Amino acid sequence: MNKFISHLEQKIIFDNRLIFVRSLLAFGALLTICFNDIDEVTNMNLLIHNETSFKLDVFLQHISLFNLFSSSFAKTISISILLIVFTGYFPQLFSLLQTWVHVSICNSFIAIEGGDQIASNLSMLLIPICIFDNRINQWSNNKLIITKSRKAINVFFNTYYFLILLQVAIIYLHAGVGKIFNDEWKDGTCIYYWFTNNIFGAPLWLQKILSIITLSPFTPLISWSVIILELGLFACILATDKLIKKLFLTLGVFFHLSIVLTHGLITFFFPMTAALILYLDNENSIYQYFEMKIKAINYGKKQETK
Repeated sequence: MNKFISHLEQKIIFDNRLIFVRSLLAFGALLTICFNDIDEVTNMNLLIHNETSFKLDVFLQHISLFNLFSSSFAKTISISILLIVFTGYFPQLFSLLQTWVHVSICNSFIAIEGGDQIASNLSMLLIPICIFDNRINQWSNNKLIITKSRKAINVFFNTYYFLILLQVAIIYLHAGVGKIFNDEWKDGTCIYYWFTNNIFGAPLWLQKILSIITLSPFTPLISWSVIILELGLFACILATDKLIKKLFLTLGVFFHLSIVLTHGLITFFFPMTAALILYLDNENSIYQYFEMKIKAINYGKKQETK
């Protein structure tokens, strides 16, 4: 037990993975806000009045940016906040403002999807960690000095961080178990239905290619591979092997990327990728990969100018 507590004392979660994740969440919200008519998507007259709404929902609707201000002004404020998030400055303040934007989308837009809700939840859960992050800019790699007070903070927030990971794990558990009890998922016909759906289906050119699979006897293998992947992602909450985590991280990102290509749910990709990075990318390998590529590009430009 003492060894485990000592490990938590030395384990620092205040790295640039936090801002990388927050930037992915912000980018998804930015796409939603920029490429939609705010007057149209916040027109609550298109919804049936729900008299059983929770008092919390009503309160959140009242403090929503899109209810407090005019649509154009709320859009400008939201975009400004999200753009500042990308800079990484003052996470203690802008983690709160970023959450305000995500919560406002969930409580003011008449058409939201799971990605919006996940972005809202994750940004809210990251607030306490960002408040106790003593960096001015989260993109910096300044190493923290492990003082006695910092040890206590590390123990608390590593425990708290595990609860965030548990929520991500439960998302995949719920998705996987829910499919098991669905007849269409068990017999594989759901693959055909989803790929040919009039709204969320694949583009016609892709449907013709995918029909080789959807009209074959192997469709149950495809549907069950999705179920097994989601249950495997849930099981990663218990994984200690780094290679297993990297494998499922890669599979998870490509899985959500395939959803973008097939169903066009672009904004869903970014919060789910952010969730996977928090959940499985302990070594911050995805960010380090992009950082290495950027350095290589900059180095190449310098060499050309010489």
